[in-house]
Amino acid sequence: MKKYNLSTAEDRTIILKLGGSIITEKMSNRPQIRERVIGQLAKELKLFIQHFPKTQIVLLHGAGSFGHPLVYRYKLLERPLAGPQLLGFTKTICSMRHMANLLTTVFQSAKLPVLPIQASAVLNEKNNTMALSNIHELKQILNTGFIPLLGGDMGLTKKNQAIVVSADKLAVLLAKAFPVSRIIFATDVNGVFDKFPPLNNAQPFLLLHKKNLKDIVEKMDKRKTRYDMTGGMAGKLRTLLALKKMEVIIFNGLKPGNLIKALVREPVGTRLIL
Repeated sequence: MKKYNLSTAEDRTIILKLGGSIITEKMSNRPQIRERVIGQLAKELKLFIQHFPKTQIVLLHGAGSFGHPLVYRYKLLERPLAGPQLLGFTKTICSMRHMANLLTTVFQSAKLPVLPIQASAVLNEKNNTMALSNIHELKQILNTGFIPLLGGDMGLTKKNQAIVVSADKLAVLLAKAFPVSRIIFATDVNGVFDKFPPLNNAQPFLLLHKKNLKDIVEKMDKRKTRYDMTGGMAGKLRTLLALKKMEVIIFNGLKPGNLIKALVREPVGTRLIL
């Protein structure tokens, strides 16, 4: 691995979200992780932590092929749960637990103290949306030295309807609850473009402020498919608009070296100032 500029000021807490599109075979007919990609990301995260041991990392992961197809197949977002949807709900949750365990095994192989946490265990429903609970327990986990791993999950509303708690939403909830320095999104694209999918040879924006981002989001199509029930990049950016006074980096996590660049503040992908 090449040498990077590791002399930047140390952050207090970084939320790092690994998109399902890079850590799983998202278009696969069966759930499958990309162990080689995850292993590379783990190496870069390990390098960063060795130089900045006081920075706390909250690790999030998307659902990819482990979650989206099941939500789509069982139509979990369309009506109160009953009949086959009850089984589909449990299957989706079990699939996400399995994914978290597979990811944790790879990170542990890199000697990273990643601790998988069921997202619904730190959430409760409030006004038909999910809100964080058990914040003190999560802070204790961080202060002890663990790297908590949370991922997309399913929750229940008081009307017995399923609700998808995406890792993007988790990032926003955590950023509002913790003294977070930055949010970093590792995706399968080079950043934010004016159109998705981007045209050939198109270059991502290097810097976007909130007003610019709002204009871009308004033009995007938040279409849900069996491969992404959270609206893709449009859904991600709409979710991020809820943040204030926050820096977010969106970059291509499939390219080796990009994660460490994002972590040490070297230019990579698109920088959002919200």
